[in-house]
Amino acid sequence: MSPILAISGLSKQFGGVTALAGVDLAIEEGEILGVVGPNGSGKTTLFNVVTGVHKPSGGTVLFRGRDITGLAPHAISRAGIGYTFQQAMAFAGLGVLENVQIAGEHARAGGTANPWPTPQALLDFVGLSALGGEKAGVLPFGSLRLLGLALALATRPSLLLLDEPAAGLNDRETTALVGLVRQLPGHGITVCVIDHDMKLMQMLCRRLAVLDFGSKIADGPTEAVLADPKVLDVYLGGDL
Repeated sequence: MSPILAISGLSKQFGGVTALAGVDLAIEEGEILGVVGPNGSGKTTLFNVVTGVHKPSGGTVLFRGRDITGLAPHAISRAGIGYTFQQAMAFAGLGVLENVQIAGEHARAGGTANPWPTPQALLDFVGLSALGGEKAGVLPFGSLRLLGLALALATRPSLLLLDEPAAGLNDRETTALVGLVRQLPGHGITVCVIDHDMKLMQMLCRRLAVLDFGSKIADGPTEAVLADPKVLDVYLGGDL
């Protein structure tokens, strides 16, 4: 079976700075893949190029065998790729339920059956059912993170990219997030996640890819990657 996402030779330069240097990466249907690396290694740039936020300098991105390289973000979203950003974002002046309703209006047509047929069902799934009438702008940070996840899921993605979803969460909130993300493949949603919390990544991901200075230096089963001397060298003095 072909991977749901196949990245080949992906590169991105910003002026004289190389953010991605010929990255190859495949994401298999139904997996939860982790992408890790030090600050500045190219992780967020990788997501931004895949989702059309930045145009690549070279290489290709295939989604379900279709070349989506350089398409506009709305076209990539409609194709079935969802994205949550490092900063939790929503329409602050609108209610939680209204935010999810608006996101659902931009859901891709066709595709698989919606696991959450109503906005309220989606709020129930992420644990925000009691806050549907609250303004998004007054939510505590952990709830705002969950709303960001709900907004991405409302677009009915078959591939979801999570950029540091646990940043700023306490242990209880992180545990709840892990429980939610683990359920997504069972709902037909493949996941790729970036995070600096290695304990989180070990809980979530059976496979890790490691970036350093824009290049992929390791890719394989999580425990093997975390024992790789190259990876240990990159994180020397860090969390590993």
